[in-house]
Amino acid sequence: MTRKEVMDQILSRVPAELREAFIAEIREAETKEARKAVLKKYGIELTAEEREAIRANANNEINDEELDKASGGCCFGPGAGTPPGCTGCGSCN
Repeated sequence: MTRKEVMDQILSRVPAELREAFIAEIREAETKEARKAVLKKYGIELTAEEREAIRANANNEINDEELDKASGGCCFGPGAGTPPGCTGCGSCN
């Protein structure tokens, strides 16, 4: 399982209206314990497969671009316009 697949699975369990806050808190969490606390706060329990994938990728942390792509990229859908902060990275194309 790739890092993106793990993030997609985790984000799918976070209610849409809470995803921005969740992502911000995960980005700010600097330690394993802090990340566990954020997951617990949002009621997310990792599966054995997700835990193993995270361990396997422990030295390859998810960067902001990967997290943006996992959370839907910089595009909110056709006709939605360009959201604030869009870098034009093309991840939504």
